Amino acid sequence: LLNLKALHDDVDRSENILFSLVKALEAKDVYTRGHSERVALMGVQLARHLGVEEKEIEVLRKGALLHDIGKIGVKEEVLLKPGRLTEEEMKHIQIHPSVGFDICKPLKSLAPCLCCVRSHHERIDGEGYPDHLTDKDIPLIAKIIAVVDGYDAMVTDRPYRKKMPKEDAIKIFEKEKKSGQWDLTLVEAFLMMMRSKNEKK
Repeated sequence: LLNLKALHDDVDRSENILFSLVKALEAKDVYTRGHSERVALMGVQLARHLGVEEKEIEVLRKGALLHDIGKIGVKEEVLLKPGRLTEEEMKHIQIHPSVGFDICKPLKSLAPCLCCVRSHHERIDGEGYPDHLTDKDIPLIAKIIAVVDGYDAMVTDRPYRKKMPKEDAIKIFEKEKKSGQWDLTLVEAFLMMMRSKNEKK
């Protein structure tokens, strides 16, 4: 029993090191500070709204906290560039899901979360990255993170643009929900959840 507890403690310490690494990464960038925690919070809310099992929700939560950890491998001048990225810079920033996957992979306890880290920029139509997966090949929890990650990116300041009002972000989701970027069912559930939140205010 003592050995088992020591093993759990080691796992917790290792995971906490990675979570701290994400916080350190976000602390360098005023534009994404708190992004992973917001994505985790909204992702959990959307998953509960959809009736996802609690065990899977915990996997999603950890995966969401770590989803952008690979940005540690992206050049700072690209990550914080205050203008539109060139094609070459865009390709460079697109390495972050693969880098994040490689960072998290050695920790076996995070194996269920790896899809969140690697696949949160995949698109239903296969035009995403890094693996160009299509609808059925993208795990549900990665699809959920893709939706809430997209929303948070819209409603927070970025180096290349100011944040937009939440109402405008919702309108974009309404307009783009059949574009092939996100899972239509998840977008509609997300919109329903956001409307319900607004009505309660």
